[in-house]
Amino acid sequence: MIKLINKKMRYISSLCLLVCCIWLSGCQADENLRSANETGLLITLTDELDHAYARTIPSALEKPVADMFHLRVAYSGTDNVAYDDKCTESILLKEGTYDLTATYGENPVIALDAPYYIGKLESQEVVTGQMTSANISCTVGNALLSVIYNESALKKVYDTYFVTVSVGQESVNLDATSGKSAYFQAGSSVSLVFHGQLAGTGQEVSYDIPAQEKFANIPARTHVKVTLGVDESSVSSGVGISVEKLETETVSVVETLPSEFMPKPKLEAEGFVNNELSFAETEKKTAVIRLKLASPLQDLKLKFHSTDEKFAGLEAEKEYVLSNAEDKAAIEAALGIALPDIGATEGSLDFTSLIPQLMTDNGNTVSSTIEVDVEANNRWASEDETVNRVYTLKCNKPEFDVVVNPDNFWCKEFSIDGCNIKTGDAETISQKLQYQYRQKGSDEWLNCGQLVQLGNYPTNKQFEVRAVYREGIVTDPVDVELETPQQLPNSGMEEWHYEKVHSSGWFSENIYSVYPWATEGNSFWDTNNDFTTRNRGTFANIYNSFPAVSFVNSAHSGTWAVELRNTANGRGNTLPSNVLEMNRVAGELFIGTIQVSTGGTDALPSGDHYTIDKNRNFNARPTALSFWYKYVPYKTDSYRVQIQLINSAGNVIVENTFESSAITNDWTNVVLPLNYEAGKLYDKCAKIFVCFSSTVNPGADMPYQKGSYRIWLDKETEFNPVWYGSVLTIDDISLIYDK
Repeated sequence: MIKLINKKMRYISSLCLLVCCIWLSGCQADENLRSANETGLLITLTDELDHAYARTIPSALEKPVADMFHLRVAYSGTDNVAYDDKCTESILLKEGTYDLTATYGENPVIALDAPYYIGKLESQEVVTGQMTSANISCTVGNALLSVIYNESALKKVYDTYFVTVSVGQESVNLDATSGKSAYFQAGSSVSLVFHGQLAGTGQEVSYDIPAQEKFANIPARTHVKVTLGVDESSVSSGVGISVEKLETETVSVVETLPSEFMPKPKLEAEGFVNNELSFAETEKKTAVIRLKLASPLQDLKLKFHSTDEKFAGLEAEKEYVLSNAEDKAAIEAALGIALPDIGATEGSLDFTSLIPQLMTDNGNTVSSTIEVDVEANNRWASEDETVNRVYTLKCNKPEFDVVVNPDNFWCKEFSIDGCNIKTGDAETISQKLQYQYRQKGSDEWLNCGQLVQLGNYPTNKQFEVRAVYREGIVTDPVDVELETPQQLPNSGMEEWHYEKVHSSGWFSENIYSVYPWATEGNSFWDTNNDFTTRNRGTFANIYNSFPAVSFVNSAHSGTWAVELRNTANGRGNTLPSNVLEMNRVAGELFIGTIQVSTGGTDALPSGDHYTIDKNRNFNARPTALSFWYKYVPYKTDSYRVQIQLINSAGNVIVENTFESSAITNDWTNVVLPLNYEAGKLYDKCAKIFVCFSSTVNPGADMPYQKGSYRIWLDKETEFNPVWYGSVLTIDDISLIYDK
């Protein structure tokens, strides 16, 4: 395997970074800033690619870079020198035109690692009262040659070896370990002699490497690279050396800067603040320690200490060394990171994938420390004792809250909406969350899902819920209060009140109004009797008033049931031909109150009407309405039942309607469900409305007949004549709570 030993070439990529941090023009600590009315030049040195060097000298440099270059300023076209000293940021000159030359090095005939740099700027004008910018482009002024040894081949034949590079009578030796190059004056021709000691015998041999065209008149900035191997066909002669490869390339200043000007390796952290990275357990954060290298990595030391049990395999106080294969493997396996290789020109310690794996101690903060030292350019970063090389990873308890909505608290179930995860990785935590609940006052927490369904209605309706992520990491409890299931007052239709509102003496007719409550002022239900018996003061027409709703003693259970009848009685309806559409109404039993308008006249009662106020407070949400009924429709009539739950703003939360035209002479049960949609949020109930109607066809389409009708009050009372139709009997109304 061919090994590149030319140290300068190993620096190429890393030295490019140095370009941006070295001001070769020579900023000096004691250099006074020039005012705008002074006359002279502001000097900037660039490499041949016009990369300007930074103005600030890194403190890590062994000595000021300003000392590297020498600046000579002469009046243009003459040898009259105006300035001849080290290169500084600025120099004061008189008005005129100048030639500038910046140089570094002695440009020897030949020497090891002895670059010579030169830059020229001709005819630079200086104007009185101005500090003029002068950019001097610098290049490598000499040439160089490196030898690359194919060690895997050479070691089979030779124990030791080196090459002598000569220019005229002067020479240098390039061995396989120094990594140095021969520098010589531009335009020189070189000769190469291989020297070696044969393996096994110790015999010393030498071999003149044949002259090559590329060895002659080598121009400035040219780097000749010679790769030597073994010619097996001539090994028996005791030499067997061959030139495997011969190549040249052009080099720049930044690629050939002397190693003594390389800065120490540095550590640069990403994601850390003052060497500390604080995060929540499971959180994904960037955590990188970058190795800032000006030359290839030579070694790295690392200590890792954590109380997290998963790192028990790492010794807390041991200094793991990159050059030790076992140490390298142990760190990579334990931390799940890839360490850079020795010889790399750049590298980093990336702990980003480790961060989400670190854990707290049952919610208590756990700190892990990383101590890093790095070697490059024969220097350790720890040589600067002022630099903190210890990095702390601080794993904190994730913060999250249980989210609930009181609208999801029903009579025997409640829902947990989820968790508001404030810190930590939401996806990871969500997958491992366990919800729990308990009755308030209890010490026992029970595991549950997001929906908690209870078998019965609990007496204690106060609960608490929380979320648990791993042992010891829990949210604060959140209160839950269930609704109390309620039934409708007088749901068995046992309470009734009736009163005689007029007694005529004419045909012994009396007008009765019937109400579904025991005493006045204690009502929840109401009827439309106040409308159907509204004609109470006109002597001639009182017999036409008829209570559309009353009670009967043929109950499903108990004593009484409610009976609803279609009616067409009203003002001036002595003949069937005079029954107006507005008088044709259903018998209606409803929750709420009735508002009756009697704005019409006997001849034209079109101003008469009634409205229902849905004003009964109710604060539970049933899932269905149950009732028992019998129905005798007149002709093809149908009855209707409607239920609505209403919120505090007066909007309907949920509702349902049931209609039927079937003749039902026996008590029959109907369960009318309130179809709540899964996943939909429903407001709390503030009011309830239930309405039973004996017909769905009030007005012109309502079927009716003329006849007499008996109603049980304190006794059976006959109304004659009346105009009536379908009859609906209702009993045992109840609300069902399945949620």
